[in-house]
Amino acid sequence: MAISEKEAVASLRVLVLVAKADGKLAKEERDSLESSLQNISLPKGVTLQNLLDEETNLDFQLKQLTGSEAQEACYTSAYAMAYADGECSPEEQKMLDHIKNTYKLSDEKTTILGRLFSEAKDTMLPSNIKFVADPTKRAAEVKEDTLKYSILSAVLGAFPVPGLAIVTDLAVIGVQVKLIRDIGQYYGHQIDKAAAKSLLLGVGVGAGARIAVNNLAKFIPVFGSAVGATTSFASTWAVGKMAVAYFENGCKADMNVLKKAFTEGQKEGKAAYNENKGVIEAKAKEKQEKIKALSEQRKAGKITQEEYEKQVDALA
Repeated sequence: MAISEKEAVASLRVLVLVAKADGKLAKEERDSLESSLQNISLPKGVTLQNLLDEETNLDFQLKQLTGSEAQEACYTSAYAMAYADGECSPEEQKMLDHIKNTYKLSDEKTTILGRLFSEAKDTMLPSNIKFVADPTKRAAEVKEDTLKYSILSAVLGAFPVPGLAIVTDLAVIGVQVKLIRDIGQYYGHQIDKAAAKSLLLGVGVGAGARIAVNNLAKFIPVFGSAVGATTSFASTWAVGKMAVAYFENGCKADMNVLKKAFTEGQKEGKAAYNENKGVIEAKAKEKQEKIKALSEQRKAGKITQEEYEKQVDALA
């Protein structure tokens, strides 16, 4: 499946409108959108600033999407924008309902999305990582885990199968939350999913915007699945760097320090992606059929989110 450049830009504008559904664009939402959109080479004449600040009409943008695949991808991304970071506001829900009705999407498709996001929200796999007192040994363990989960995120992020990509995008968020928790355990700290996601939101990398933008990017020829692989790897690498900064700082959520660590981590992560590109491509090829089978089972409700993430985690 592919959507045209015109449909892609219209979809991005729809995402911004969803973020502004209550009449304003909150700083956290703006930061998340900026962080997600800056990884995409926008078409000529379209700027990040314009997308975030321009006034536009929802119905006009929806009319720009004429293909059924583009319409479904737009709705799925808009749903992620509204639901992935928490509860959907009444204004956002009203907008989602309008998109659904405009495109005459079936209740079955929207019900499946609701189930996927609801279960993903509450799932966090357990682990038994022990505290490592020696700083050198601990740094080596953290580096190894960060690379391992960054590669897994890239493999998941590159997955472009229509209707299943949102499942793997949700899994990337699960991997990143798990990485924060695991790094904390190396430092002797326990952190739950809510606290881990709060850290992600604090540095402007909310799940909603990232899933929404990545889900679209995979189906746009000019962007391609390579965008999903690169951004998923780099953001997971950066999450690892941010988590280290947080625990090294005694679990003090100094957002200036954490944002700096994340930003520098993204740049470092893009370089690390290039260094490991061969490994990533080989692993993606090797695991593609397994991921597809798991994602189909997950979407069909044959396995739970916990079972899905457990089996995905085993692929790392």
